[in-house]
Amino acid sequence: MRSTRLGVLLGLLLAVPLAGAEAPDEPEEPDFFFLTGGPYTQKKNSPQIIWANQWFRDQSGAARTRDYTGAGRFEWGLTERLEVDFEFGALAIQERVAGTATFAEHGSDDLLLGVRYRLLREAAAPFTLTFGPQVIAPVASRRRGLGTGRVSYAWDMAAAKDWGGPVFLVASVNLRLTPDVPSFPDGSGPEFDLSEIGWGTALGWRALERPAPGGANHDIHVLLEVGGARADDIEEGRRLRSTQVQFAPGFRYGFLNRAGALAEIGLSFPLGLTRAAPGWGLILQTQFELPSLF
Repeated sequence: MRSTRLGVLLGLLLAVPLAGAEAPDEPEEPDFFFLTGGPYTQKKNSPQIIWANQWFRDQSGAARTRDYTGAGRFEWGLTERLEVDFEFGALAIQERVAGTATFAEHGSDDLLLGVRYRLLREAAAPFTLTFGPQVIAPVASRRRGLGTGRVSYAWDMAAAKDWGGPVFLVASVNLRLTPDVPSFPDGSGPEFDLSEIGWGTALGWRALERPAPGGANHDIHVLLEVGGARADDIEEGRRLRSTQVQFAPGFRYGFLNRAGALAEIGLSFPLGLTRAAPGWGLILQTQFELPSLF
């Protein structure tokens, strides 16, 4: 409900030209992906809001699992190369065995605060490169099976090559460390350092670019993504490591109005390629980006 109200409000903002704003001279940078981190930072004093609804289903014998994540992200351009990011969200997990519920929990996801710097630009370099540190606050409950209960630290990197035609390529890597995680939810037992390497790559195709009167633009991008993570977890007091890999075909529609404000919506259909990955899922994602406010 909160994401619906937010979408309506920002949709109204996008429909109103901003005073003194002009449509950008440069082509729109492809910055909408489902599994892959985007390397294109926000311009100075330009905000972007992202909300993704993610549903995943898995089955192993008589056991069935349903996961939902509502993931929000806010980006703000501090300079033309430096951006600050804030992530938040909600989680829900349900497990059933032979039709009987064995586990069901929901609650807040962890909070993330990060900074990213665009080191290379394609105008002067072979590709775009962006990186920066992240700190993850432990809001998700360990006792309820939703998180680790410990602060995490991460380093995020993303690169892209846009040939200026119908095809573009993006890749990202995220290195994460969560130190001193107790073996059991009550805080007892030996402590472990948990690591995670998350990655993604996306091949994009501009299927439609249709300019509208007054400088507006409609476009459709088709995306083929592969992403995953090699991550540590704790089960029954032991540290375990698993590898998830997913293939996610999808598409997104974007509308850029004459004031330079951009609204995007997309669907992706991830499929698990490894035993540890969910069998299949659906991602519905919306993004709203405004030009410089000052």
